[in-house]
Amino acid sequence: MPDLLELIASGACFGLFVYKWIIIIAVVLTWVSADPYNPFVSWINRVTRPFWYWCERWLPLTMRHFSAYFSLLLVIFGQALIPASVRSINLFLQGMIEVDALALQFGGHLIQSTGIIAQSVFFFFMLILGFWFFLTLINPAYNNPIVQVLHTLADPLLSPLQRYLPRMRFDISPLIGVALFYLLNAYVVHPIAFYGGMLSQPVQLCVY
Repeated sequence: MPDLLELIASGACFGLFVYKWIIIIAVVLTWVSADPYNPFVSWINRVTRPFWYWCERWLPLTMRHFSAYFSLLLVIFGQALIPASVRSINLFLQGMIEVDALALQFGGHLIQSTGIIAQSVFFFFMLILGFWFFLTLINPAYNNPIVQVLHTLADPLLSPLQRYLPRMRFDISPLIGVALFYLLNAYVVHPIAFYGGMLSQPVQLCVY
């Protein structure tokens, strides 16, 4: 049984890692308007789109455009939480930890996994805002698909800031947004995730 549970944990870790990168490839393909009849693109769509559509049903109408990104976050969350939870159960069944320690480890896995998702979201937001600031300096053509995607992602993050910032020659709201997300990540999310990691010991999350 211990070997079987470790095999399940390792298989889940690797399988979700591979699926995570398949989703990333699928998202990138949507940015470049890839030919849907290409065999590789068609296979990627068959593997990822059903999961995207399932996520879409649970999202508010205004957020359904981001179902692909939400599905990616769910896979990252599962990759962090599921293998670690199986390994904690393995330790319990071997008599290496008690029920209270198992409960603490589960709580730690959940806190740490949630922290990883928050850190991933904030890092993604910082990248989007950083790229958008660069694009505003070179005045790109708005009919470019990549520019349209970046604008769609950046605008909801920047609109609240722009209401309170003075008008300037250059729009510095993306830089302000990057700084805010960095501070939230460093001084709120990271300490919470670190605390979850302490509770999870000696089990390590699968985060590669």
